[in-house]
Amino acid sequence: MAEADVTRAEAREDAATRRNDDESVVTNPAREWVRFGAIVMVIVGGFSVLEGVMALAAPDTYVTREGTVLAIDLAGWAWLHLVLGALVLLSGLALLRDAVSGRARAAGVTVVGLSAIVQLAWLPAAPIWSIIMIALDVLVLGAIVAVGNQHSAGRL
Repeated sequence: MAEADVTRAEAREDAATRRNDDESVVTNPAREWVRFGAIVMVIVGGFSVLEGVMALAAPDTYVTREGTVLAIDLAGWAWLHLVLGALVLLSGLALLRDAVSGRARAAGVTVVGLSAIVQLAWLPAAPIWSIIMIALDVLVLGAIVAVGNQHSAGRL
């Protein structure tokens, strides 16, 4: 009877060891949230770049009062979207690496926060699109920030 218990315990340990060795079986939920946030960041960054290109290529796409959005002409907003979108995209790619640094997470939070603010200011020019982008930015911020305690504890 005692040998059977030992054998079962050894079998459980072997199974646990195999699961820990195979990363595809056992995943860290916190790491998966960061990966999800990074993927959405890449998508949002790409959308923002396209938004900037559209504003440069076809200024009539966005109807604003007197051709300005918050006292900046449409070309200025286009370049702002292009640059910020590229930064969001690059930060998302940095977060997709296997070893996520605290700096990559901080950069991600910063650029996504700026992206949300820019989309809020862009609201009069493209209300529905801005609301969608703000929602995605908030989702990304939640994914990156929610794992802060696990990252500082070294479990990420």
